[in-house]
Amino acid sequence: MSDSEQRFDKIEQQLQAIANNQSPSMYGHPLSARSDEIDLRKLWNVFWAGKWWIIGITFLFAVAGVFYALSLPNMYKSNGVYVSAEAQAGAGLASQYGGLAAIAGINLGGGESSDIDQAMALVVSWPFLEDIVSDNNLAPYVLAVKEWNKKNGEVVWNSEIYDVANKKWLATDQDKPVEPTSYDVFNAFSKMIEISKDSKTGMVSLSVTHYSPVVAEQWVRLLMSSLNSHFQHRDVVESRRNIEYLKSKITETSIAEMQSVFYGMIESQIQTLMLAEVSNEYLLKEVIPPKIAERKSKPAKAVICILFTLFGGVFACLFVLVRGVFKGRI
Repeated sequence: MSDSEQRFDKIEQQLQAIANNQSPSMYGHPLSARSDEIDLRKLWNVFWAGKWWIIGITFLFAVAGVFYALSLPNMYKSNGVYVSAEAQAGAGLASQYGGLAAIAGINLGGGESSDIDQAMALVVSWPFLEDIVSDNNLAPYVLAVKEWNKKNGEVVWNSEIYDVANKKWLATDQDKPVEPTSYDVFNAFSKMIEISKDSKTGMVSLSVTHYSPVVAEQWVRLLMSSLNSHFQHRDVVESRRNIEYLKSKITETSIAEMQSVFYGMIESQIQTLMLAEVSNEYLLKEVIPPKIAERKSKPAKAVICILFTLFGGVFACLFVLVRGVFKGRI
């Protein structure tokens, strides 16, 4: 027998000896089952022995989830859809004299798409919302409303932080009345607002979520009205300033062609001014009006209960598994 054959025989004998020494037996007979099958059987025995722990802990989590879900107040969403109110007045002159107007620093209109993008950024900005809150005294409705009473259709105030009768904030710092800061109100208000633009149709969707469906609907209308008023006022001021500037340029030049151009630009500005002064829907026109919601938008109480129950089941299984390890069952 060669050396290589002798080595193979020795290796085979060693492997056989190891296999014979490590092979467990049951009822006097060696088992051919793999070790992981035995481990799974042990795990099953541990879980079965702790089944009442699993059932009990899962049940407690499920009950806690139900109570937590029921404690959350309902919130309602109101949504409006709007389309760009493109100013037709001056559109032809804007394209004809747009280059010269740009050199002179004058805006002849035609930037509706840019204005809508600005409006989407403006409606969730701090200065814009700060003015709306201040002008309409909305801070209590942003921070001090607890829930909505569906029976009488009125909001339920959080009496711990706001005194409705005296219309004042209650003591929060060393027994001194402390009103929420402007940023506190803005931070809460901006989270209630959602605005988006459809890339295909160009339509803008504005929605507000609040404890009261009535307040949510009113705020959608208020925000859109404020946006239109903001851009309306901006264009009125700019048009008047541009008209005065163009009139001064006419007196400075004796060239008839240039005077004709300036008169045309003045005509465009007058048309923009007239449109801004008579239109209530200057930037965005209403396509689908906001409605008072009849069903809540959140929270999803059923989902919360299911998640609590699943988490409780997983936690219970881990508890039983760790308990089995400490008791030496695994």
